[in-house]
Amino acid sequence: MPVLRVHGDEAFARFSATLVASNLRNALAYLLSLTTYRFIAIFTFQDGLARAAIYYDKENPQDDYTRQAIDSSTYCCYVRDSQGVFMTANAMLDARTTDHPQREIIPAYCGIPILDAEGVILGTLCHYDVVPRDPEQIDLPLMLSVASALARGNHVLPHQMQ
Repeated sequence: MPVLRVHGDEAFARFSATLVASNLRNALAYLLSLTTYRFIAIFTFQDGLARAAIYYDKENPQDDYTRQAIDSSTYCCYVRDSQGVFMTANAMLDARTTDHPQREIIPAYCGIPILDAEGVILGTLCHYDVVPRDPEQIDLPLMLSVASALARGNHVLPHQMQ
């Protein structure tokens, strides 16, 4: 699947149009098409677990079942805990992930927080892959705009933080 060469306002407009015309999963699939990453998801946290509320896999687009894991076994815990961007091109070479249980399985990750109007984290919006990827290919301003729109539009339900 070729990577689309669309950025900024045009990409946000296409994301928004897809969200209105179709659904959130298809809108996220569009965002994913702008990168070489394999996966995109929105993770939420509750009771010590991270759950992929929305998930898309380029190689298996029909696969839409919910992923769930202990929250500390996801890179999303770094985003949640810092309420900021976390990215690694190759976790095997990243000293921050030395003790992370998924570093050999998911070496590439780029995630941002989805925050409500009061600054409470609702979840994370993330790209990830089973092979190293350059996170610089991800348009972070676009992702931040998408995260803000998702929070304002109530597309991510509030959750309890543990």
